[in-house]
Order: sequence, then C-alpha cells, then structure tokens
Amino acid sequence: MGFELRFTDKKITAWGGMGLMKRMLDRIGFQAAVAACGLPQPGSDRGYAPIQLILQFMLSVWYGVV
Repeated sequence: MGFELRFTDKKITAWGGMGLMKRMLDRIGFQAAVAACGLPQPGSDRGYAPIQLILQFMLSVWYGVV
C-alpha cells in the first residue's frame, strides 16, 4: 500500500492516523461515489462543495470531535 508501519521513539500526535484515513477513502473511490449521487451544488461562489462538507463531517466523527 505504499507505507510502512513500525515502532518509533518519536512523539506523535492524536491526528497521526488522518493520512491513513485519506488513503483508505482514496482507495475505495469514496469521492467518485459521492459525486455520482447528484448532490445539490452551492448556489454562490462562496459555497462549499458537498463532497468537502461530507469528508469534513466524516473525519470529525471518526476522530471523536463531534
């Protein structure tokens, strides 16, 4: 999968697994699947894309922020 797991004496943060979650979502084609659902797009140039909001929400749930 392009990464190595090993023990280290270096300090790590609680957010260290976010890269693995992103790789998992990329590997399963999550963004393409959500884009194919036909979600409504923002009506102004300052709106957020629905996929961005969904990804942010999912990450916050996975990491216990919400």
